[in-house]
Formats: sequence, C-alpha cells, structure tokens
Amino acid sequence: MSTSILQKIVASCLTLFLFSCNNPEARLKRLQHDFREEFARQEYFEVRLKNEVLNLPLPPLAPATEQKKQLALSFQKEANSIDKEQLNEIQQIQLVQIRAALNDLVAQDGHSVFDPVRCCIAGTLKRFSDHPELPVLIDSIPAYYAQVWKRWETPNVRFITKAVDESQTALDLLHSAGEKLEKSTVRQAKAAVKDFIGLCQSAWLGE
Repeated sequence: MSTSILQKIVASCLTLFLFSCNNPEARLKRLQHDFREEFARQEYFEVRLKNEVLNLPLPPLAPATEQKKQLALSFQKEANSIDKEQLNEIQQIQLVQIRAALNDLVAQDGHSVFDPVRCCIAGTLKRFSDHPELPVLIDSIPAYYAQVWKRWETPNVRFITKAVDESQTALDLLHSAGEKLEKSTVRQAKAAVKDFIGLCQSAWLGE
C-alpha cells in the first residue's frame, strides 16, 4: 500500500473519530460523565445489617476550591454550547437538567448544591417497617444524623419544605415503631430527626 493511500486512510479515520467525539450526543455523554466524576460523588453512612449494608447519604464534606469554581464555569459553557435541537427527546431533557444543575453549581461558586431531602429516612423506614432488623436501623439514626450535623451547610430554601415533610413522615413512622420496640431507642431516634428538621428550618431564617 502506498504512503499516500495510507495517509488518506489515517486522515479519514481521524476525521470520523473527531466527528464522533464532537457531535452533540457524544459531547452530552462526555459532559454527564465528567460532571458525575467531579461534582456528583456521594459519601455515605453505613448501617450494617445481617445480610446487607444500607448506605445513607451524607452532605458533601470538601469545600469548593478555585479549581472547582473554574471547572464549573467550563462545564456550564460546554453545556450551553451543545445544540439542543440535534438531540433526541430524552437527551434534550438530560441537557436541560444538567444545565440547571450547572447553573446552581456556578451560583454556589463551584460547591455542589446540597439537597437535604437526600438525608431524609422516611423511605428507608417504610421499606424496613416489617423487617426483623428494624431495631438496628432505628438504633443507628442518632449516629447518622450526628454525621449529617457535622457536615451541615445551609441548603437552598426551595428544598426545605419537602425535607421537612419527609422528616415529619419519619417521625410518624418512628411513633408507630415505638409501640412495639424499645421506647428509649425510638425516643433518641425521634430526637435526632427533630434536630434535623430544626436544621432544615434554619435555612428560612437565613433568607
């Protein structure tokens, strides 16, 4: 094969590769991956049961750095430059969602927006309401919220109402559990949830 033909083949392959990496679909996919890696990593509090480990979400710990701020701006610029009309319907929704997340991120100077709803335990309590290891879960609640307290940062007020409502549901579930479980353990768990509600409501005071 002559050198000129080989060069043409290489050039054609390179062109196809660059096109595949720079079309809107590929750019969105790459942006989603990079966003998850840089800003959406989640840390958890582990509750070890006999046959499984429950991972209860914790607030982010590390403060934003100047590098993170610039990275958020870079990601925002990339998201805004992707042509939405060249994406399918699902991808368009994904693009709108990541643009909104990045707008929040930039507004927070590169710090991931904290959603306290992730730290609500009503759903987990419902799932384990008839589970034999429900007492283990309830016993872990004060320690879990102690970790949440250490990492606490004031969230955006638009998240507060749902977090408070979810936590009120958790209190109702704990009240029901207290009718058949050790009352002192349930009482400590309820106190921890009430403290969490107070933390959430404190965001309104900062407005």
